[in-house]
Amino acid sequence: MLRLLFRSILFLYRVIVYVIAAKIWNRFTLAANGVKIGDHWTINGFISIECLPGSSIVISQGFRANSGSFFNNIGRQQKTSLICREGGRLSIGDNVGISASTIVCHERITIGSNVRFGGNCVVYDTDFHSLKAVERTAIPEVKTNIGKSEVIIGDNVFIGGHCTILKGSVIGDNSIIGAGAVVRGCKIPANQIWGGNPAVFIKEVRNE
Repeated sequence: MLRLLFRSILFLYRVIVYVIAAKIWNRFTLAANGVKIGDHWTINGFISIECLPGSSIVISQGFRANSGSFFNNIGRQQKTSLICREGGRLSIGDNVGISASTIVCHERITIGSNVRFGGNCVVYDTDFHSLKAVERTAIPEVKTNIGKSEVIIGDNVFIGGHCTILKGSVIGDNSIIGAGAVVRGCKIPANQIWGGNPAVFIKEVRNE
C-alpha cells in the first residue's frame, strides 16, 4: 500500500513538472528566442533553444518533439535542442517529429515536411573548430577558418536513431538513413536507403 502511494505521488509530481511546467517553459523559450512556429505544435518535456541575435528559427505547423526521459524511454534521455548561432538560418517544414536530438546551425539547415528523427540524432552544418591545429589550439582560438556548409533534408525522410548528419549533406525526398549512420557531406538521391559509417548506398526505397 505504501509503495502504491509513493508511486502515485511520484507520478503526480512528474505530471506537474513535465507537463504543466514544461508547457509554460516551452512557450517562454520559443518567444524569448524569437522562434516563428506554426499551429498545432506539441513539445513533450523541456526543449532547449538558443537562437542568437541575427539568426532565425522558423518551424511550420504540426511540429512534434519529445525531450527528456519522461516522454522518451527509448534509451536516450537528453533534451531536444535547437541551436542557431552566428547568423544561422534553421527552417523546419510541416509535421516534423524529433526525439532527444540536437540540431546546430551556424549557416543554414533546411528540413522538409513529414521528416522523422529517431532518438539521439545530431545535425551539424559546421566543423565547430578549424582543421588547422595551430588555429584551434591557439589562445584565443582562431575561428575565422571554420568549415561551414548548408545541410538540406528533403520531404518524407526518415533518419534512424543515433545518426550524425554533417555539413554539406543533402538527403533527397523519401530516403531513409539507417540507425547509427554518419552522413559526411553526401548527396543522397531521393528514394534510397543509406547506412553505415561513413554512410553508403544500401538499396532503393519501394514506395508502393
